[in-house]
Amino acid sequence: MKLRAISPLRRLGLVAAAVLVLGACAAGRSERPEPPVAIRAGDTSVGCGMVIDGSPGPRAEAYVDGYAAPLKFGSTRDFFAYVLQPEHEMRLRHLYVQNVATLDWQHPSDAAASFIDARGAYYVAWQPLLGMMGPTFAAFATRPEALAFRARHGGMILRFNDITARLVGTLGASCPAPDSPAFAWSKGCTTVSQGGIAAPQAASAFPAPGG
Repeated sequence: MKLRAISPLRRLGLVAAAVLVLGACAAGRSERPEPPVAIRAGDTSVGCGMVIDGSPGPRAEAYVDGYAAPLKFGSTRDFFAYVLQPEHEMRLRHLYVQNVATLDWQHPSDAAASFIDARGAYYVAWQPLLGMMGPTFAAFATRPEALAFRARHGGMILRFNDITARLVGTLGASCPAPDSPAFAWSKGCTTVSQGGIAAPQAASAFPAPGG
């Protein structure tokens, strides 16, 4: 039986078709839903290595290339410290944070349903409630939720792309003082007076919240 030679043009077409099929498969894998998972007893936070369960404040999770399961973080500050590192940014897939509007801050839920998309969330920085490792970001699904929290506790509302590694490194539990490196980018920060009124203020000291 005589075999027919494949013309260069046809060979090129077959290669192109194969590339398209492989690309479609890869795209399908990358777009596959990767839902948040529950925090389990014994889970530890990336970075500090401390056990997450029982710690205060919102937690976070990140699906990262090279890991079959999501990485878990005991605080949103630790989460941003990780995802903003240049060596990690290109490997990030789905990112989640807990919605503070649905949480008891001191005893947050461990349920998967308590997590929301991190890239679409609203964050309150320089607010007084402490997380697992100290000052942290309060995360919310909607702007009205974030506004209500800020009116009660103070702080400044930010979006995911507003948060930088430098901001994370200087984050405190109150609005930055005028001599602080963070003062220049905290002009919208408000503090809450003892009467419960939120007002712009550069330097303030919040008492540790009781719950």
